[in-house]
Amino acid sequence: MKQRGLIFNSRPDKTIALVLGLMLGLCPVSKAWADTNMNDSQIVAQTQKRVKGQVVDATGEPLIGVNISVIGGTEGTITDIDGNYSINVPAKAKLKFSYIGYKEQIVEVATQTVINMKLQEDSEVLDEVVVVGYGTQKKESLTGAVTVVSDKMIKDKGVLASPAQALQGQVPGVIITRNSSAPGDESWNMKLRGSFSKNNSDPLIIIDGVESDAFSQINPSDIESINFLKDASAAIYGSKAAGGVVLIQTKKAKSGKAKIEYSGSVTAKLVGLQPTLMSLDEWCDAATQVRINDGFKSDDKWLQYVALAKAYRGHYIDLDHSENPFATDFHDVDDFVFFDTDWQDILWGTTASTSHELSVSGGTEKNTYRLSARYMYDGSNLKWGNNNNQRYNFRLTNNFQVTDAFNIESVIAYNRQDQVAPTQINKALTSSVQQPGFPSSTIDGKPYSWGSWGAPNWYCELGGDNNLRVSAINISETLRYKFNKNFDAVATMGYNTSTSIRDIKSEAIDWYNYAGTRKVITNPEKSESFYNKTFSRTDMYTLNAYLNWHKTLAEKHNLAAMLGVQYSFKDYDYTATNAKNILPSLDVINGIGEVTLQNKDKNGPERYQEALLSYFSRLNYNYMSKYLLEGNFRYDGSSKFQPENRWAFFWGVSGGWRLSEENFMKNLNLFDELKLRLSYGTVGNQGGIDRYDGVQLYDFSQNKGALVGDNKLSYVNTNGKLISLDRTWETIQNYNIGLDFGLFDNRLTGTAEVFWKVCNNMLIDVTYPAILGDKAPTANVGSFNARGWEGTINWAEKIGKISYHIGGTFTYATNKLTDNGGSVVIKEGVRSDREGYPLNSVFGLKYCGKIQTEEQLEKYMKRYGGNNTLDMPSALRLGDNMFEDVNRDGKLTEADYVYLGTDDPKISFSFNGGMEWNGFDVSVVFQGVGKRTVWRDGDNSSNINWRIPMRQVYMNTTNQSVGNVWSPDNPNAHYPTYTSVSQINNYNYRCSSWSVEDGSYLRLKNITLGYTIPATLLAKTKVISYARVYVTGADLWETSKINDGWDPEASRKVSGYGRYPFTRNVTFGLNLTF
Repeated sequence: MKQRGLIFNSRPDKTIALVLGLMLGLCPVSKAWADTNMNDSQIVAQTQKRVKGQVVDATGEPLIGVNISVIGGTEGTITDIDGNYSINVPAKAKLKFSYIGYKEQIVEVATQTVINMKLQEDSEVLDEVVVVGYGTQKKESLTGAVTVVSDKMIKDKGVLASPAQALQGQVPGVIITRNSSAPGDESWNMKLRGSFSKNNSDPLIIIDGVESDAFSQINPSDIESINFLKDASAAIYGSKAAGGVVLIQTKKAKSGKAKIEYSGSVTAKLVGLQPTLMSLDEWCDAATQVRINDGFKSDDKWLQYVALAKAYRGHYIDLDHSENPFATDFHDVDDFVFFDTDWQDILWGTTASTSHELSVSGGTEKNTYRLSARYMYDGSNLKWGNNNNQRYNFRLTNNFQVTDAFNIESVIAYNRQDQVAPTQINKALTSSVQQPGFPSSTIDGKPYSWGSWGAPNWYCELGGDNNLRVSAINISETLRYKFNKNFDAVATMGYNTSTSIRDIKSEAIDWYNYAGTRKVITNPEKSESFYNKTFSRTDMYTLNAYLNWHKTLAEKHNLAAMLGVQYSFKDYDYTATNAKNILPSLDVINGIGEVTLQNKDKNGPERYQEALLSYFSRLNYNYMSKYLLEGNFRYDGSSKFQPENRWAFFWGVSGGWRLSEENFMKNLNLFDELKLRLSYGTVGNQGGIDRYDGVQLYDFSQNKGALVGDNKLSYVNTNGKLISLDRTWETIQNYNIGLDFGLFDNRLTGTAEVFWKVCNNMLIDVTYPAILGDKAPTANVGSFNARGWEGTINWAEKIGKISYHIGGTFTYATNKLTDNGGSVVIKEGVRSDREGYPLNSVFGLKYCGKIQTEEQLEKYMKRYGGNNTLDMPSALRLGDNMFEDVNRDGKLTEADYVYLGTDDPKISFSFNGGMEWNGFDVSVVFQGVGKRTVWRDGDNSSNINWRIPMRQVYMNTTNQSVGNVWSPDNPNAHYPTYTSVSQINNYNYRCSSWSVEDGSYLRLKNITLGYTIPATLLAKTKVISYARVYVTGADLWETSKINDGWDPEASRKVSGYGRYPFTRNVTFGLNLTF
């Protein structure tokens, strides 16, 4: 039998090729496989007729520019300024009415010649379909805490480093933070309702039904929707869903004539908040105070140096032609230069980013396609060296309706990232900032060094490049077969492969005196030159298949069931090659084979594999869409555990009551929607478990054992870590109470949620006697809980030609480590091991003022000078800090540390608004956090010179302390007196209620102004059907209580990549549809 377009029973070679093409997603157009052996008698002429009408919205207002197209044909038109249209269509045609922000409508023409259409806004449609685990549900029947985000929240937000950038603060329960603005190294972090364990708390990412770790790599313009599963609804994903689940649906092909869409934008990235450094005059005054405070006299070399700086301000002394003004000091330098250099201005400046996207989509009812491509360039505000991030995205989606019952959907995506950064950037971006007098270059533009201090900009410019190339291919093939109207099957096969290649070359730098006449004797580049290349590849295979059944009984009882199985396998391979002492002047071109080496080494290869086999099911019942019940079940087996602990069962149950459907509620004529939801579920966590923790590993070494005769014996020992065969999954119990509401014809909508989580078998370190020797394995003996609440509220209305909306979100989330295996050594700073407190809690002393008088100093030192364990200096001075003996034992000890807050914000919120009128649109988003405590210590006190002004007199520092240092004339100043005595500084600036900061802030996250050109004008071009221009500003304003100069979003680690200033972005964009 012949079917028009696709031939299945003749020419079997073509049929086989077709099936292969379908599976590989390589057949975007079915015409290539059409049978052309049709004689004229088989072609039936279709008569045309004219259809006209008007399209309006729910209030009766005409809609301008609505797309009207013939399904399966090429005919199409748009409505005029009065909402009218006219189109010639074939007999028996179907018309599709589509308009941005409104639900698509399809109608059969039949004998009609006038078709008037009323379109409903998406927000007003109760039967909106929501993606959930392994399927979809109507929004009205949802019983779980599921938040749906459409592409509108991501669209036209400028050049996005990650989709998370557009979501920050706008999704209830979703806390998004960043650690840097370095291109490609922003370190976006997403948590759903905060932490639930000391171990991994990241959510599971599912893209088009396939697990993925490439959320930041996906093209934001390819995203159709993002659904966040935050409670028992995540139980369907079992052991990987402890952190919640993020379901991403990409845009799919739609039938109709070919549509070409282009989006382009250019962004100016201006330097935002960062500390201001002392000028030369400020530094001279501060250095003078330091030396005098520390008891030095006029013959002190640094006091003399300051006097020389003031005398030669703006000039330099070349010691090749002048005598050293210091008889015995500064003998390792070649000159003295006293310019007024702003090192922040030297390092950072304005840059640009750009993004360009193109998509083509269309097809027939039997075969649709969508092909998209994107190029993004993200420039760096760092002025020196090579630093940028480029991304390339390609995605092909095909949908094949093979028969009325059989459908194949194919998605093939290729993502590539090319990133480059200076290798020695950590040497340049430290807290050890050079004096403002030092120049950034020699007089003729060469790298300048003063003794052992090299100008930091040259580490970036000449210190070598760190190149990273990441390539990923993602393929998914989904087969759907409908047995009948109540029963269907779905199978998805996914393959994700990601390859990462990093080439790092570090080069020695030739440094010069300021005159540029010769290389300096002391070279500040002390590290060896080296070359490092790493290669890693991750292959992930996924197969899931499930059956769906649904049935309505007596028109009241709605039943649904789903049963499925999933298998996933991950294969990881890693190799590293290192070389040291690369001879100078030789470039790495294609690899280390072209470099002359004195020393080389090869690490690896390293390889591991892991697998997960799962069975899952979901049961749904609702009575007249009024009383709702759902159960999710999952049985997981993981290769990470021993056979006896390999399998675990996870489940969740939820219920809903749509009170708005009750007669007593309808009689109130108040609520359009009012639904109460309850849920409980268990999910698992594999965080804290390595791939082979259940297998004891050994080291085999030769010639390192006991000496017997002239030889050393071989020996075998453990690899430093013992195993435990009893460890198993962490199990997290999720509780949730939710409320959905809609009033005033759903113009006012919102949600409210209360949640808490409990983990009673958390993996923690266990203390054993020291005689054990090796590191003890973790055990499932810890406990942890988290709780909070979240909500949204939105008002949307249309008055005449004006549409507007306002709304907001709020999230409060906190946690507590309830059992960490007993007491621990109490330490100050940021800790995650203190029972009874949240993760990343900050502990320190309680500040009780500054020493103002000699009497007060004597009393304080008499009480605590010999009664402390805090290394208190014996020679405190007026203006130094005092701390409280909290436990009143007459001593200052670790027992006096108090809880000062947590580095993780407990509150995240946003509010937004927007308006549209006659093609103009404006929107604004404010975002912020609250209850965050910032202790800017960094790693191993790497930020110490940022925190302590004038700690080292030979370095520069921030100017926040200028005019705000204690003195008898300024007793209310914030900062103690300047000193370079380490013991006094360490005492004054230790973690305390005085030295931490309130990290709360409110920020203008985004403001957009756009204009959509009227469709009636575009119709005259006969080419362009949609055009919009816009300008967007991001992070243009903020208010906060941070007083150290850093951006309120900056992490506590403000060195290296963490020192990159966050930017203020202005974007100009254009969207076109052809």
